[in-house]
Amino acid sequence: MKLRIISLLALVLFAACGKTEAQRQKDEVDTYMAGILKGNGENQMGMKLFAPAQIPALLSYANDEREINPPANPLSSFLSVSSLGMYALWLVEGIRVAEVDSEKTKVFMGYPSLNPLLFDKQENGRVYYGAEAYPACQRKAAEAYRAWWNSGEFANIKNKNPLDGSGLSW
Repeated sequence: MKLRIISLLALVLFAACGKTEAQRQKDEVDTYMAGILKGNGENQMGMKLFAPAQIPALLSYANDEREINPPANPLSSFLSVSSLGMYALWLVEGIRVAEVDSEKTKVFMGYPSLNPLLFDKQENGRVYYGAEAYPACQRKAAEAYRAWWNSGEFANIKNKNPLDGSGLSW
């Protein structure tokens, strides 16, 4: 019996050690996003800040249109409704902004903007959220963020706003 328990523990330990750093970072993102989907994510006073290396894992959620009530910036008077994909893109923007302009992130208490909502300049500032015309806007933003990420090393691209030229802004 002891041998079975020791063997089982050794197997679990071996499996845990076999994970690469990239896999552990992806697992952290997956666990966090699953919590957001269940509605038991963080409280309204804090947003999870991921590392630049976790951007690919976050971008894997970029087209997810499931509706969530994400944590919002406590400075905002608007309780947002978003999709999981839009929230993931907002988290990516949070990573980028924190790396580029720490003063701006201090103003928004660590958030990239007040809420995970995109504004379309071509639609007179129309806000896209919920089930309204927002899937097309989300897909457009996801495409822009993927193109930005794939364009080079993070250190070289972090100063470039992925939404430049798209007509979208946070």
